[in-house]
Amino acid sequence: MQSLYRPGFISLIVVTVILVMQLWSANAAEEKSAAITENMHEYFERVSAIKAAVIAGRLEDVREPSSWVATDEELVFLPYIEEIQRYAASASSAEDLATAAAAAAVGEIARTCGECHLVNKVEVGFGYAEPPPQELQSLMTQMQRHLWAADRMWTGLVSPSDAAWKQGADILAEVQLVPSDITEDLQQQTRISDLMQRLRAVGERAGQANSIDLRSYLYGEYLSLCAACHSLTGAFPATR
Repeated sequence: MQSLYRPGFISLIVVTVILVMQLWSANAAEEKSAAITENMHEYFERVSAIKAAVIAGRLEDVREPSSWVATDEELVFLPYIEEIQRYAASASSAEDLATAAAAAAVGEIARTCGECHLVNKVEVGFGYAEPPPQELQSLMTQMQRHLWAADRMWTGLVSPSDAAWKQGADILAEVQLVPSDITEDLQQQTRISDLMQRLRAVGERAGQANSIDLRSYLYGEYLSLCAACHSLTGAFPATR
């Protein structure tokens, strides 16, 4: 009886085993990649929630998402995650928005995300809509332009994208708000007018900023000014 264990048969077995192992490895890698993508989406949603809470001046709403990002262990093996978690911990422990600690942390998180995407050649896409027109001088439209600028500058940091950053900065530099449309309190009107001037100055500086570190700093300053105004007036924009 001819033996089944001739060289050709053994080679066929070896090739089959290798193919099976390669298929299993490919499937495992695909599943791992899908899990990482899902976890990254979760990170992005939580960080976006931190940003929205800071803009609204709601420090209490900063704590839950920032604590989650700071302590989550699903992606600790990835580069840059440790840095992101350190900034998130800073946001979660911020005692007041006036210190700008939470706002600065958001800017640094966005910068770190952008650096990671750039180094790893990851393309990040965001939805894009035209800004509300400047000629509509209603309070709602001007606030929408503020939020649009915040979103585009955020995209500029996280993607990273020079074009998106510049678009947001340009809108910020020209936003007009009439303090008397916000409050009848004369002292608050004076304070709001000062905040608006500082916001436009940040927009002008941001439009000329080429360094990602400076952009991160200016974005944190922008958010802290938003928070200061919303905390002062009690007028919170819708978070998203």
